Amino acid sequence: MSFTGIFSIGVSSLAAFSKGIEAISSNVANSDTTGYKRVRADFAALLATARNSPAGTGVSASARQLFSEQGAITRDSQTTHVAVAGDGFFVVSRAPGAAQAGDLLYTRAGDFRPDAEGNLVNAAGFYLQGAPAASGGAISAQGLQTINVNRVPAGADPALLGDLAAVAIGADGAVNATYANGETHALFRIPLALFVNADGLAPAGRTAFSATAASGAAAIVRAQDGRAGAIEGAALEASTVDLGAEFSALIETQRAYSTGARILSTADELWRTLVQTAA
Repeated sequence: MSFTGIFSIGVSSLAAFSKGIEAISSNVANSDTTGYKRVRADFAALLATARNSPAGTGVSASARQLFSEQGAITRDSQTTHVAVAGDGFFVVSRAPGAAQAGDLLYTRAGDFRPDAEGNLVNAAGFYLQGAPAASGGAISAQGLQTINVNRVPAGADPALLGDLAAVAIGADGAVNATYANGETHALFRIPLALFVNADGLAPAGRTAFSATAASGAAAIVRAQDGRAGAIEGAALEASTVDLGAEFSALIETQRAYSTGARILSTADELWRTLVQTAA
């Protein structure tokens, strides 16, 4: 193997293990982020392309977010917080109102609260989409709109209802509002988005993701329909990061990075010796 090959292997190892450290750093930083899915760096050998080269040419790394892992579900007192137990993603948009199907994003971060207008928005600024409770039949992306808890129930008299007293979300995604007069009405139904390959989703910023050719198009379904999970109200899904495992991986990756750096320094010393000998 030539010196060029040795330097190439050393450089590839530094680049690959840098990606590994980057993935670990992201995981540690998001260990308390609601609905965060840990990132894993996968390493693969780079094979030689020349027939007369018996060795490989280094290593490469690719980061992959593990969307299919289920985080622990914790209870809290905020009734509009939601978590998915099982498969599925909440459908969200960047702005309130009825979003176009192509503008929809997907998340597991269910820390939704009403804004000043009553729209449910999470800490990352994404608005929860749902279907009006009065609409029957299958749920489609075209029929979704931002869930607003200040919406007057269909056929109800606001004067008789009085002020909104409480909001509760059922396992089937029903958003139920209770009013001062004691009546409870279903306002919306929260659907879930399913994908053929959820690990193929692409990051869209701040715990939201977009569909890709690798993930397949989103199938918008009711909670608990088929393989879709249940929705738990007054609950949040914790990050899937295990800090103990991340710190162990960090130590291993740092050692590997140091070894790669040592390859470069050794190759440099050999090169200098060769040049001095030739001179």
